[in-house]
Amino acid sequence: MKLGRRALVRGGAQLLGLAALGCSPPPKPAPVADVRLRPISSLPFTELPWLRLHDHFIATVGSSAGQGRPLGSLLVLADATFAPRSRFPLHPHREMEILSIVLSGELSHHGDQSHGATLRPREAQLISARDGMVHAEGNETDEDTRMLQLWFTPKEHGGAPAYFRRSVPHAARGGRHLVAGDEAMPLRSDARVWWLDLTVGQETALKVAPGRAGYLLSLDAALQLGQGRVLARGEGAQLHRGELTLRAAQDCSALWIDVAA
Repeated sequence: MKLGRRALVRGGAQLLGLAALGCSPPPKPAPVADVRLRPISSLPFTELPWLRLHDHFIATVGSSAGQGRPLGSLLVLADATFAPRSRFPLHPHREMEILSIVLSGELSHHGDQSHGATLRPREAQLISARDGMVHAEGNETDEDTRMLQLWFTPKEHGGAPAYFRRSVPHAARGGRHLVAGDEAMPLRSDARVWWLDLTVGQETALKVAPGRAGYLLSLDAALQLGQGRVLARGEGAQLHRGELTLRAAQDCSALWIDVAA
């Protein structure tokens, strides 16, 4: 469709008039993010007498170990449930950023970094393995423990291993809490991790900038992603450039990860 000269002049005059009044045209809406769902049925699953585990990226244990693709520097996102009185054997890590987050129960940490520490729900630890360390997680209680473990490749290398810890505050009205990626929990990777609390009916917008990617994990209840899409408990969604609005059907929590693509 072609516009006549008068229509173009009239439109330009309207814009000049807005500028003269100190106004500007309304901003263009952000593009809707490209969303790729990761349903539970698509995730590698390992079940042992003492451990149940879903891997969202590169698998860590079981028959699928080593398979999968990273998201930027995010190599591993394991959603693991330990049976009572169980733990991994001690094992080494080198040049890896290892973030553990407890969702329920208690997680014991053993090794040469903060040996014997215990994490409880909404607590996180970050181990920067650097030149090398040995550790193991486990459950010393009589109840199940559910935790997340994320591995990031570092952009800086070398040095003595380091240990950091943080508690995620409770938010009665919902909120967004940084878990790792600041001075208190300094990931040596171009990534940030947030804990999201949502109350029933609340909407939260997630934005993914150009050159970045995001991953959303529903922790305990279904999330509505718009256009009839639902993210069930334990399921993930990979997001690329654009914006996505979440809506909570009930009080719930989610994990949001932002990385360089």
